[in-house]
Amino acid sequence: MGFDLLGARRRALRAARRIPEDAPRVDVEVRRGSHVQRLRQELLVDGPKWKVTLQILDARFKPVRIDAATTLRPGSLLMWFLRPGQPFEVGAFYHPRGAFQGYYINLIRPPRLQSSRWVIEDLYLDVWLPERGSGVLLDEDELDAAVARAELSSAEADEVRELGARLLAMSRRAGRPRWLPRGVGRAPAGSVPALRLRRDAPGTFHAARISGRIIAFGLYLLGAVSATSAGFAAFTDAFLIAGPAQNAWRLTVVGEALVLAPLAFGGWLPATRWPQPPLTDERSLFVATLASGLAVLALSERTEWAGALLPVYATLGLFSLVFAVCRWWFDREVPVYALAGVTMTLVALAFLIAA
Repeated sequence: MGFDLLGARRRALRAARRIPEDAPRVDVEVRRGSHVQRLRQELLVDGPKWKVTLQILDARFKPVRIDAATTLRPGSLLMWFLRPGQPFEVGAFYHPRGAFQGYYINLIRPPRLQSSRWVIEDLYLDVWLPERGSGVLLDEDELDAAVARAELSSAEADEVRELGARLLAMSRRAGRPRWLPRGVGRAPAGSVPALRLRRDAPGTFHAARISGRIIAFGLYLLGAVSATSAGFAAFTDAFLIAGPAQNAWRLTVVGEALVLAPLAFGGWLPATRWPQPPLTDERSLFVATLASGLAVLALSERTEWAGALLPVYATLGLFSLVFAVCRWWFDREVPVYALAGVTMTLVALAFLIAA
């Protein structure tokens, strides 16, 4: 059975639309000349470098056509990416059925981001980067009309046109906006659950991310060692007799581990860039360690199982420890379940080693 890409997109969109009742919101006031639009959006990220909000168009929204193939309508999902001090914001637009439609770049004056209200002054010109087709500049006639009404000076309008042309050229060279947060640009709607977890439970978010990177490192290393071992087995006698070939194989494996470790834990490998949380949590880890520990105590022939079970319990203990540290460090909460899981794992390991 092949991977259901459309189904995955729809599931991601459904997850993005499930806005928690107590989700942080921000009131956004968009001024375009004399026209003022007031919006309320879910605040996903409120950091010093990036502000990310989620907007779902309700039934009162009147459809707006962007180009011949794209129309915003009730149910459309919009994710907005804003950098304080920058003269533009980027929106990722999704059709109500889940299809990604493109990136919409508003050219604006540097926004005024107050704690209770954001004020964004729209400078008329926009850049539209559709999912299929070439990017275009929108509303150039409205920019000219604003100059004619003396709402903008000719010099400021020229700066807006220059910025729009530069952003359009950048998007054509890059193939997609490179100015979005790393790990979000390829699938913005799919990143909403991760952004919510990071906002609402930073300890669990970082623990899930670290645990995922540990798993990814192990899988990447396993693949690299398997390929290396197959090559050495085919062309050398490294696995038949001790000698230079065997030493070379060992050094190669160590080198692969040293190269992959910083790439995996730094989030540079494809499988480590963004978590799909929750991978797990400390409560489910505790249940797993408790069941495992009881199984160890119930085994009558522990010696026969020790070789297979030791790495399993060591891994469970490591993940429980990661959750304990992250929950304490980021959430300032006593991680009772994680600590109980670590304790249970240590007891199980002690029984296995003693056997």
